[in-house]
Amino acid sequence: MENQAINLQQLPGMGRPAATVLAITSGKGGVGKTNIAANLAVCLANQNKRVLLLDADLSLGNLDLVMDIRSKYNISHVISGHKRMDEIIQPGPKGLRVICGASG
Repeated sequence: MENQAINLQQLPGMGRPAATVLAITSGKGGVGKTNIAANLAVCLANQNKRVLLLDADLSLGNLDLVMDIRSKYNISHVISGHKRMDEIIQPGPKGLRVICGASG
């Protein structure tokens, strides 16, 4: 078992601190998920944290409006296979990065 643990530690990326992932969810629309997530992301960016904010809403995403971002592509383009995730990341306020949700 010890050898297995050592082998796992030597895999690429191992030994680096893991990323912290926060999810803001609700089964109901209009309760403030986007506003809370956007404000939290800006607060973390103000503390010099690396932040990627993802709006995973596939029908009524509005992070682009909240962050005043004009994005040609969104998460639906990745899901459909037309774009890669790294191609749709947009710069946001305070240096954070944003992936917009789909709308319409």
